[in-house]
Amino acid sequence: MPASRSVPAALFVAAVTAACLAPAVPAAADSSNIRFFQPYVPSIAPGGTGRVVIAAANGSDQAVSSTFRITAPDRTTFPEARFYWDGQRSSLPCTRSADARRLTCDAGDRAGFVFPSNEQTRLGVALRVDADAPQGTTLHGGEWSTDEAAPALFAVATPVTGPKGDKGDDGKPGHHGKPGRPGPKGEKGDKGDKGDTGKRGPKGPEGKPGPAGPQGPKGDTGPSGGPKGDTGPAGPRGPQGPKGPKGDTGKPGPQGPKGHTGKPGPAGPQGPKGHPGKPGPAGPQGPKGPKGDTGRPGKPGDCKCGGGHHDKPEAKPKAKIVSPGKGLGVRSGPGTHYKQQGKIPTGTVVKLQCKVNGEKVDGNSIWYKLADGSGWIAARYALNLNKVPFC
Repeated sequence: MPASRSVPAALFVAAVTAACLAPAVPAAADSSNIRFFQPYVPSIAPGGTGRVVIAAANGSDQAVSSTFRITAPDRTTFPEARFYWDGQRSSLPCTRSADARRLTCDAGDRAGFVFPSNEQTRLGVALRVDADAPQGTTLHGGEWSTDEAAPALFAVATPVTGPKGDKGDDGKPGHHGKPGRPGPKGEKGDKGDKGDTGKRGPKGPEGKPGPAGPQGPKGDTGPSGGPKGDTGPAGPRGPQGPKGPKGDTGKPGPQGPKGHTGKPGPAGPQGPKGHPGKPGPAGPQGPKGPKGDTGRPGKPGDCKCGGGHHDKPEAKPKAKIVSPGKGLGVRSGPGTHYKQQGKIPTGTVVKLQCKVNGEKVDGNSIWYKLADGSGWIAARYALNLNKVPFC
């Protein structure tokens, strides 16, 4: 029977569990904030076995119950004396009546069945429908009752199974339909009962001790001598004699002769020469001298090659290496990640070709290209002596 079939309002179910026993909580009557309901009426064919699922929605307070009595609907029986909590078989078995129509689950002196707060618990019990039960009907009469609350009802339905019809003519093959959505995951199967441990066999009989061997003959006793005399008692210890007088102190002996003073040993070898110290910092720059007298204007030249003034040829760019240490490395490109191709000693003046923006060295990104084409140097450690054009 589909789950969408209408269910009477009276089909409510009381949930039970043994998996959530709380030893510190005393057994009590059902809390009034639990709402029990049957989500759907299961369809079980006559002669078949299925499971009835019941839901219990709890409120903000924890609910506890100690006894549950479950009655099967009409024309059904309980095939096992157990119930289920969220799909897992309970570890606490119930008592089944002689006609298998009633289960009694009692916690006894244990803490009881606890429903956590603000949670929905899925409960279940297995049912077998009688083989001669009517088809296409709903079997009512199932009851779940707790300690004090009124019984909640539940039911199962049986499907209609008609006679098998004649085989029709083979029709044309239809188009393949789209695959349907995956069905709900089935409940986990029951775990088999653990077998009984076999009895230990009886202990075998203890063997009898073997016979003792014969005793050897006793040797002849030798002649005995005369009896040994008793040892006499020890005599008393004599008193200690008086202590003699202390002797006189002897005179000190004469002083020995004074020893000769030894000659001084040879001088040791001279130690290695120490490393020269680093040069001290440069002294402050002296004051600027006074401005010299302006020279007299020179005589006019006698150049006859044009009316304009001759332009002064622009000096080639140069720079002085001011790197600390022994020199500045020459790279194959404008950056420290390029291969080093040589080194220029500190204080050397070099000719330059042009400059570019490259890798920053201590905040300065300018790199100079050497005029001889041997590589690049960082402008951070090269003081330009005149204007250097960009490449």
